[in-house]
Amino acid sequence: MPTLTLITAAPASDAAYRTDLIRRYVAARDEDTQLDLLAEAARYDRSNPGAGLTDELIGAGLGDAA
Repeated sequence: MPTLTLITAAPASDAAYRTDLIRRYVAARDEDTQLDLLAEAARYDRSNPGAGLTDELIGAGLGDAA
């Protein structure tokens, strides 16, 4: 049986949380911050199978190349 992981820092809606994380990733000025956000996205993806938030972050970081 799947279990849910409560993300206490997340806004009330899933869409708002995802949008905020992507915004912070794109605005990140250093690689360490980006890696921290990727790790957060990976934890989210493990808790929400099929979510693909990590892929969204990587895609957003590619800009026009994506």
